[in-house]
Amino acid sequence: MQLYNSIDIWILMVICGVITFLIRFSFLKFANDTLIENMKEFLSYMPASIFAAIITGGVFNKGINSISVDNFKVYAMIFALFIAYRFKNIILTICSGLAILWGLNFINRLIS
Repeated sequence: MQLYNSIDIWILMVICGVITFLIRFSFLKFANDTLIENMKEFLSYMPASIFAAIITGGVFNKGINSISVDNFKVYAMIFALFIAYRFKNIILTICSGLAILWGLNFINRLIS
């Protein structure tokens, strides 16, 4: 006995998504005039902090065992941190970190 078909589930997901969007959008749209400046500044750091959490989780996916000589992600992350601090450009940071990671992997394959 099937309680819901796939169309019902898709409709429910779309409705939940629209409701979630409207709740978040209404807070940012209508409360924008009343938010204090400190809250606006705090919210401006959210994308960078979420991005950093995602990257750190990917680099240190094996916990403390991730810090080793053969983990090129750590080297790429350190280089990307330097680029981010120096130039304050997210696109340059991502591209330089990926270039270092790919370059180290390529050199490692040539040597092996």
